[in-house]
Order: sequence, then C-alpha cells, then structure tokens
Amino acid sequence: MGLCVVIPCAMRRGFTLIEVLVVIAIVAVLLGVLLPVLAGARDAGRAAVCLSNLRQMHLICTQYADLFDGRGPAIGQPYGRVPNWALVVQTEAKGGADRAGTSPGEVYEEASVLVCPACQAKTAERMTRTYAMNATGLAGLAGDAGDYDARPTFLRFDLVGLPAEVPLLVDSAPLPRGPDLPPATRTASVIDFRQEDHVSRRLGLWHGGRADARCHAVMFDGSARGFIEVEDAWLGALR
Repeated sequence: MGLCVVIPCAMRRGFTLIEVLVVIAIVAVLLGVLLPVLAGARDAGRAAVCLSNLRQMHLICTQYADLFDGRGPAIGQPYGRVPNWALVVQTEAKGGADRAGTSPGEVYEEASVLVCPACQAKTAERMTRTYAMNATGLAGLAGDAGDYDARPTFLRFDLVGLPAEVPLLVDSAPLPRGPDLPPATRTASVIDFRQEDHVSRRLGLWHGGRADARCHAVMFDGSARGFIEVEDAWLGALR
C-alpha cells in the first residue's frame, strides 16, 4: 500500500506581493550602502596607482639627472623623441630603447606608468600620457632661463631650493585639438604655474569628488600627495 503525503496549502503557496516588495526594499537598501563603499575603494585604488606612477617617474628623471650633471630630461622640445621627459620615462619603464622603440607611436602605450587610471576613467579616449612636468620659469617669458617650446630645455634638479615643496610632475588635463597640440590620447605635458590659463586648463583634478577635487603631484624630493590648489612655493621660477 502506497504512502500518501499530504502537503498543506501553506507550504504550496508562493510569495505574497508584500513579501516580494519587502525583499526588493532590503536589496535596494543594501545596494545603497555597498555601492558608495565599492566606489570609494575603486577610487582609492586608482589614487594609489597614480601616486606610484609619479614616484616611479620621479626616480627615472632623478637617475637621468644624476647621469647628466644635475640636468633632467628635456621639458618640451623635442616632443617626438628622446630626451623629451615623457619618452625618457617610458623608454626606461619599458626596459630601454631596444624594447621601447624610437617613435612616440612605438613608445607610448595604454595603461603605462604615464597614465593615471583616474584620468583614464573620466575620459573617452584610451590615454597614453596624462602627466605634465613643471616648466615654471622656463616658458620663454621675460626673464625666464629657457623656452621649452623653442629649443631643448632642461631642469636643473641640483638647483631646486625647496625640493620638498616644489612639484616635478602633476596630473594634467587634455588640451583642445590642434596641429601643434597633443593628440586626444595625451594630456598637456608641461605646465607653468605662473600662468593662470595653464593652471585653469592644464591642471588635472582627477581625484576626489566635486567638492574636494584634487590633483596628484610628486615633489623634487620624491614625496607624492594630493593638492586642491596651487601653492605659493609652486610659483617660483626654476632653472
């Protein structure tokens, strides 16, 4: 004789509308709590990579200066070949000229030491360079010691008076496209902090939120951190 199992009606019914709505509300609350935490962790990771990039670039530029009597890589010209600072950095980061190639198209690449992931996340292009070198006092203005846009100009690392307070490299922003301007995949590569248009157009405030947007910078002593505005020490002319 077979065994007949009777299943109560309460066990056969599905969820009620109220129960479904309660579950949805709980999930929504959990997402509301977790998403900002996850976004904050993601932003913190990007910031850490950016600071690491800056320190590595500082190390490469400092080693270059040690080999050339205190003179770092060229700030601007020649833009398309070594000793331009960005090409020197990327060539060394890739293991030397034999591995890096010679033209900018060969040397530059995505997700390199020259690319801040926070900048990459906020731009539509696949960026290949997102930092600028300090060119204050070397922009060809009256009294400047050099003109980075006219001829190869080199920073004297050994003559910087306040190495812990003066930036070597900072996050930078894209410039409008033009025949003499960087392509869309590269931001401004030089910045003169005395020029208001440079600060407003070239400084890359990629980190933090709208209320506390900041750029990252590495000082001449190798320390790297975030800043919400240009500091007075940045305005001094370099040599």
